[in-house]
Amino acid sequence: MTSIVINNLHKSFGTKTVLDHVGLEVEDGEFICLLGPSGCGKSTLLRSIAGLESPEGGTIYLGDDAVFDDKAGINKTPEQRKLGMVFQSFALWPHKSVFENVAYPLKRAKVSKSEIRERVREALIMVDLWEHRDAYPGTLSGGQQQRVALARAVVPRPRLLLLDEPLSSLDTNLRAQMRREIRRIQQHLGATAVYVTHDKEDAGGLADRVLVLQDGKIVQQGAPRDVFVAPKTAFVAEFVGFDNFFEALVVDSGEEQATIEIGNGNRLTAAVTSRLEAGSKTTVAIRSRLVRVSPHDGTPVDGAIVGTVVSKAHLGDDVEIVISDGIAEVVARVRPGYARDIEVGGFALAQPPVGTVVAVEGKRKGAPVAPTSPSIRTNA
Repeated sequence: MTSIVINNLHKSFGTKTVLDHVGLEVEDGEFICLLGPSGCGKSTLLRSIAGLESPEGGTIYLGDDAVFDDKAGINKTPEQRKLGMVFQSFALWPHKSVFENVAYPLKRAKVSKSEIRERVREALIMVDLWEHRDAYPGTLSGGQQQRVALARAVVPRPRLLLLDEPLSSLDTNLRAQMRREIRRIQQHLGATAVYVTHDKEDAGGLADRVLVLQDGKIVQQGAPRDVFVAPKTAFVAEFVGFDNFFEALVVDSGEEQATIEIGNGNRLTAAVTSRLEAGSKTTVAIRSRLVRVSPHDGTPVDGAIVGTVVSKAHLGDDVEIVISDGIAEVVARVRPGYARDIEVGGFALAQPPVGTVVAVEGKRKGAPVAPTSPSIRTNA
C-alpha cells in the first residue's frame, strides 16, 4: 500500500490549462474516483501520477518517495513508480496467451520462471480465469479480456493501482459485474486505487471518495453520497444527475435550510450550506427521478409545485411528465403506475421529497434556469 500526496500540480497543452495547480492527498488503501466530463483533466492527472505525462510544475509523492518534483529535477519512469495500470482499451497482446499476457510485466522485471508461474496462477485464480490461461484474447468476451488486463496490472503486486475508464466499452450488466470484481480485488490486495471515469454509477459503486473535476480543478470531493446528494455548484449538480434548475428568491434562511420561491409563487424548502440573505436570488436544483406527481385541484400547496400537465411521454421504464405553473416548468420521471391518473391538460402536483431540493452556486452551463416569481408573496 501507499499514500499519494500531490501539491500545486499544473500542466498545459498549448494555451489550454488541463491541470490548474491541483492538490490532492490519498490515504493508504483508499479507493478514489476522479469524475468529470471529457477535457476536465482527470485522465491527465492519472497519467501524471503514472509517469505517462510530465507536468510543468508541482510535486507528486507516492508514500515517502518523490516521483515528480520539477524544482528538484525528479521525474521517475512508470517502471520506477511500482504501480499497476488498467487502460480503457485493455491493451492485450493478441498473439500471446492469457498466461503470457499476465506474465509479461514479471518477465520484464526478470522474475524467476517458478515465481512467474506461481504469481500468474494466483492472479488468474483471483479473476477466475486460470482455466483460460492457454486461450488467446481474441477468443474471450469483453469482460474476460478486462479481467486479463486487471490480472496483468496486479500480478507485480503494485503499491498503487491506476484505472483509466476501464469499463467504458462494456455493456450495462457487465459493467456492474466488473465494478464488483474490481472492488473485491482492490480490497483483497489492500492496494491504494485511483479510478478515472465520467460515469457516476462507476464512481458511486467503487469509491470511498469521489473527486469532481472541472477545467483542471477539483471543485468538490467527498463520500459518494455527499457529492451526489449535496452538490455545491450547478456544474456538479448537473453532472451527477440533477436536471431541474430554477432561479429562486430566498424568503428566509437558516444555516442548513432556506424557504425559497420559484415560478408562480411555489414555495419549497431547500438545503443550503450557509445562511442566504432574504430577498436574494439563488439557483436550486432538483432530480426529476425524485419528484412525486399526483392529480390535484390546482390550489397552491407549500412544499410543491402546482400546475398544468403539458406533456406525458413513455420513455422505456419511466414516464416523463412536464408540469407548468405558467412561469416555470418542472420535469418528473416516474414509474408507469404513478402516472396512470395523470392527464395532459389537467392539474397536477409535483412534490420533491424534503431534503432533495438543493441550493447551488452558479448557474447551469449552457441552459437558462426557470425564472423566479415577480415578487415574494407575504404570508396571509
